[in-house]
Amino acid sequence: MPDVCIPIYQSLCQLLLEPVRAQFGKEITITSGYRDPAQNVAAHGVLHSQHEANGIYCAADWKLVGMESDMRPAFDWIRQNADVQFDQLILEHDIERDTDIIHSSWSRAYNRREALEGDTANQSAYEPWPSVPAANA
Repeated sequence: MPDVCIPIYQSLCQLLLEPVRAQFGKEITITSGYRDPAQNVAAHGVLHSQHEANGIYCAADWKLVGMESDMRPAFDWIRQNADVQFDQLILEHDIERDTDIIHSSWSRAYNRREALEGDTANQSAYEPWPSVPAANA
């Protein structure tokens, strides 16, 4: 990971992942973080994915240990919590493994609070979910 990405990932951890860990009392496993463009293609990521982080934005895919088969409670808690900061939140279902992960991104510029749901690796179109506005909006 380029050094310029370290502060942005620290912000994602502090402002999104740490509140989730504290709320659910579970360890978080990161399944994908920074990807260079070639890694992003190999992971079936979208063109210009936020996983190709820079000093402005970043993304991580993760799961809570012990909740892998149903991450909806975490997804709903984040999107409905005005104090938790995120740009994009995607509840992704891995049908083959019967597990879920959450893709989350964070941006220094502007956090859209976009919440979506679909299958992993962009295998289906994502369906939007409402989220509450940020507390500081």
